[in-house]
Amino acid sequence: MIHKAIKPMLLHKLNTPPSGDYIHQLKLDGFRCILSSKGDHVKLFTRHQNECTPQFPELQILFPADIVLDGEMVVLRQGKPCWESVMQRFQAGKSVKWLAEEFPAQFVAFDILYINGEDVTQKPLEERLALLDQVVSDCDVISKAKAFDDGVALFQAVKGMGLEGIVSKRIGSLYKLNTRSRDWLKVKNYKFETVQIAGLRKDNFGWSLMKDGKYVGTCEFVPSAERSAFWKIAEQIVTDEDKDWLYLDPVMHCKVKFQDYTRTGLMRTPSFVEFIL
Repeated sequence: MIHKAIKPMLLHKLNTPPSGDYIHQLKLDGFRCILSSKGDHVKLFTRHQNECTPQFPELQILFPADIVLDGEMVVLRQGKPCWESVMQRFQAGKSVKWLAEEFPAQFVAFDILYINGEDVTQKPLEERLALLDQVVSDCDVISKAKAFDDGVALFQAVKGMGLEGIVSKRIGSLYKLNTRSRDWLKVKNYKFETVQIAGLRKDNFGWSLMKDGKYVGTCEFVPSAERSAFWKIAEQIVTDEDKDWLYLDPVMHCKVKFQDYTRTGLMRTPSFVEFIL
């Protein structure tokens, strides 16, 4: 049986690495993917159960058992996972040969859910990782996520290399399908910038952000209290508008956090931190 209706275990957010009995892994900048293999056939699904098998033909490899794995689909650019490149592969709709050649993908497995039809989600984490070692051999298109004992040291290394973050998993934890469990935690390596709020989108809320005279993105993640405080000032300094935006002069300043800059210089998912007076 090819398993496809699988909703994976989700993570809670944390600001700093936890202490205690955890193993720690890199949080890779790709997209969550379920790999299901039976015989010589592999199927791939996103965490929302959308099939993406055709986009990644390089994953049609033979495993020593029928398995269902949880992992991350990534594309490496200059040795680092590149979100834009893996999304370009995903959004191609079906395999485009030149894309697969230019942006080869890799599935990084970090857990196993089934083996030869047996549900192993209720086995402790360390037993599942031992099973994963038995059925996955690292190669160009698939590898296993490495586990580290020291989460603080790993997170410092992640910050130094500009990677996405870390994931901390409680030793002995079970795999809980379709559950956001505090046994699994993620600590993201956010970047912070002070930017100018130059405009307000009329329909779907958003602030137009500028830095050094250049547009750097739209901030949609702002608490309601800060939205209200902003509008009390902004309505007094609107100087122009078009069908989509109100424009401000003078501009207002705030600090935002975001995942990274895209190759075109835009912030990925900026969210409000505080106003700068």
